[in-house]
Amino acid sequence: MESTMSGNTEQRSPDDPLAFEEPLFDPDDTPRHGVPLPPAPPTHPSLLRRPQAEKPMARTKHRLNTLMLFAALLITLVAALLYFLPGDSAPKPQPTLSAGLPTLPPLTATPTQPPPTEQPLTAATEQPIRYDAEVPIDLVAELLMRPAEVLPPKGALYRAQNPFTVAPARGRSEIIQYRIQPGDTLEKIAARFGISQDTIIWNNDGVYVNRLLPGDTLTILPEDGVLHRTRQEETIQAIADKYKVSPFSIVDSEFNPLLRNASPSTLLPPGITVMVVGGVSDKKPVYWNPGISIQGSGGSSSTVSFGGGPGSCGAQPNTGGTGALVVPLPPIYTVVRGFSDYHTGIDLAAPTGTTVFAADGGTVIFAGWSNWGYGNTVVLAHGNLLTLYGHMSRVSVSCGQVVSRGTPIGTVGSTGNSSGPHLHFEVRVGEVPQNPTNYLGF
Repeated sequence: MESTMSGNTEQRSPDDPLAFEEPLFDPDDTPRHGVPLPPAPPTHPSLLRRPQAEKPMARTKHRLNTLMLFAALLITLVAALLYFLPGDSAPKPQPTLSAGLPTLPPLTATPTQPPPTEQPLTAATEQPIRYDAEVPIDLVAELLMRPAEVLPPKGALYRAQNPFTVAPARGRSEIIQYRIQPGDTLEKIAARFGISQDTIIWNNDGVYVNRLLPGDTLTILPEDGVLHRTRQEETIQAIADKYKVSPFSIVDSEFNPLLRNASPSTLLPPGITVMVVGGVSDKKPVYWNPGISIQGSGGSSSTVSFGGGPGSCGAQPNTGGTGALVVPLPPIYTVVRGFSDYHTGIDLAAPTGTTVFAADGGTVIFAGWSNWGYGNTVVLAHGNLLTLYGHMSRVSVSCGQVVSRGTPIGTVGSTGNSSGPHLHFEVRVGEVPQNPTNYLGF
C-alpha cells in the first residue's frame, strides 16, 4: 500500500505554482473553540455621553429668526393688498349754493388806463430795430495790441491758458423815451442805461442838468452818440463831418438799415433821422438860472433876489459876509456826490433832522419851497457870494433875516427831487455855480 501510494506520487517541478502542498490537519494544534478574536479597541468616552439639552441662547436666536420671518411675511402681504386694492374712485360731492343765499350780480370788466411805458423811437425807420451785439472793432484792436501777460521760458514751449472769454454786453437796439422818476439824477440815469451824460444832453433839448423834474421824459439812445434829424438835404459825408465820425460808421450802422446801400455822397432828404454812433456834439450843458438879480455893488444900497418858487423873498438888502465859509453840517456827514459839469453843488449825506448851519453871515433871500427840484431850500447872500441849502426837512429862518456864520437855518431831509436824506450845498458867484471845495474843505 505504501509502495503504491509512493509510487503514485507525482513529482512536481519547483517552478510549478501548484507545487505548494497544504500541510496535513493536526487536531492537536487547533483549539476546540476556534482561534480567539483580538480584543475590541476601547470606545471614546465622549461617544458614550447622552445628548445634552439645547442651550438657551440658541433657542432665543431661533425664536427671533422665526419672528422676523413672520414679520417680513406680514409686511409683504400688507404691501400686496395696498398695491392691488382699487383707489377711491367715488366722485366727490360738488358744493351747491343753498336756496336761501342771495344771488350776486355778474362781474363786469371796468376799463383801466395802462401804466405809461417807454415808447421806442427808431433811426431812419418807423419800426423798432432788433440786432445782435457784435464785438466793437476798437475793442478787438485793443485786445490784439495788448502784450502777453506771461512770456514763455527760454528754450521751452509754453502755452498760456486764459479761462476768460471777452464778450461785450448785449445792449438795447431801440431808442426809448424814459420818464424821470423821483430821485433821478443825470448821473444815475446815464449809469442805468450804460451811456454817457453827454449823450443824454446832446439828444434832449431844454433839459437843465441841475433840474430834472419827475414826470419829464428823456430820449435815451442805445449807445453813445447823436441822433441827427435832417432839416434840409444833406449828404452822409456832411453829417459825419459835423459829428467827427467816419461816414461808413453811419452807413454800416445797424441802427440805420435804410442806409446799407448808401455811399458817403448819398443825399438825404429833409426829415430823415440818422443815428450817429460815437458822434460828438458841440452842444453844452444848460444850467437852470433861478432868476438871480443883483443890484448895486455892495453896501446898504445893494439888493439881491433869488427866484424859482414860493420860497423867493424878492429883492433883499445884500449886507455881505466875511468871505470865510465853514462846512454847514456837524462832522457826521458823508460826501456822496461832488461837483461836476452836471452837478452844480456837493451832496452831504446825514441823518434826517441833522441841524444845518449858515456857512457864513448874510441875508436870507430864499426860504421855503423850490419848484425846481430842491424841495425846502434856503439861500443866503454874502455879498458877491451866494450859498444854497437844498432838500431840507424843515426851514428855520425867514425872508430878510440877517444871520451869522454858524446860525441854525434848518434840518437835513429828503424833500424835492431826492433819493435819500442829504444836504445839497451850492456856492455861486452871481449866477455861476462854483466848486464848493475851492472855498472850504470837506
